[in-house]
Amino acid sequence: MYFVPCMVAKTSIPVIILNWNGIDDTEKCVEHLLNQTESDVKIYLVDNGSDEDNVSRLRSLAASHENIFLRLNDKNLGFTRAHNIVLAEIISRAVPPEFIILLNNDAFAKKDWVEKLVAAANTYNADMVGGKMVNYFKKNMLDNIGHRLLNTAEIIPKGSGEKNEVYNDVHENVGPCAGAALYRTAMLREIGLFDEFFETGYEDAELGVRGTILGYKSIFTPEAIVFHKISQSVSRVRDYNYVLKTQINIFYSYIKLMPWPVLLINTPFIIFKYGLVLLLNLIFGRWFFFRVMRTAIWQTLTSKRKMILESRTAFFKNHRPISSLSILRKMEFFLLFDVKRFTKHMLKRKPTQFEKVVSNE
Repeated sequence: MYFVPCMVAKTSIPVIILNWNGIDDTEKCVEHLLNQTESDVKIYLVDNGSDEDNVSRLRSLAASHENIFLRLNDKNLGFTRAHNIVLAEIISRAVPPEFIILLNNDAFAKKDWVEKLVAAANTYNADMVGGKMVNYFKKNMLDNIGHRLLNTAEIIPKGSGEKNEVYNDVHENVGPCAGAALYRTAMLREIGLFDEFFETGYEDAELGVRGTILGYKSIFTPEAIVFHKISQSVSRVRDYNYVLKTQINIFYSYIKLMPWPVLLINTPFIIFKYGLVLLLNLIFGRWFFFRVMRTAIWQTLTSKRKMILESRTAFFKNHRPISSLSILRKMEFFLLFDVKRFTKHMLKRKPTQFEKVVSNE
């Protein structure tokens, strides 16, 4: 591991960018950050064991500007571990920055993006802030505007595939997408960093909900805009095991974080939903998703049960969530969302993102 150390002023705003063999996008991402209206931005480039060409170009990029600092990991640590190393170093300083920003290397920020995130955090006293992640390839369409929580366990992107002009008001959600997000350092010190159970996704969803149920505030601001190429790195590792892990992540997060009253109230809906999902996948011949769901449920109840319960015990030992009633009010009832999803993917036969990648399974 190679790291170029730095001394960062109190008022500086660190922006962490992770690269894994995506140097063309990374260079463009950095170019946009270097032209921000917020002048005191410190860019932390973290490489996850990329090839020699990527490393060479990253070194040149870091050497070209005093506000770019480089960490070279000798292997791919994944999104969670790679970010946690840098986050831990930043928040442990005697005088840490007030905010830390994360940005995907394939997301290109408008010139006032950092300024708008910070302004929203200060104006609304928010601990997590996300803006509009616009589809880079279809700029009239959204990637997402943060996360929503269904009462049947899923933490899902809000606004995905919707028109760009639909969401133009500041509102609360249950956490931003870490592909373009601001976090208050004091919150991270209190609730912890990304859970390293996660490897290639969902860690930001769990962190957002964790912060929300511990009483921290997350908002969406429409004025902070990035253009996102959408899962350029993750698409290279999506396969059966990836999809299976994603479904287990959903069960893990919900069981880990939710107080017993919330679990008891929603358990009938969870049993109904996932029983119906298994049945419909059988009826419609979606064997891949039937196998994923069946295995995820089985592993959650058997081989991963002890680990999940240990994580839950540790969480509730160290933290006291807001009331169960307040948590339930932050959830959305699953039925309308899943009826729309059923119509789109089963009746109209439109492929999901996973089906587009793993169509040969």
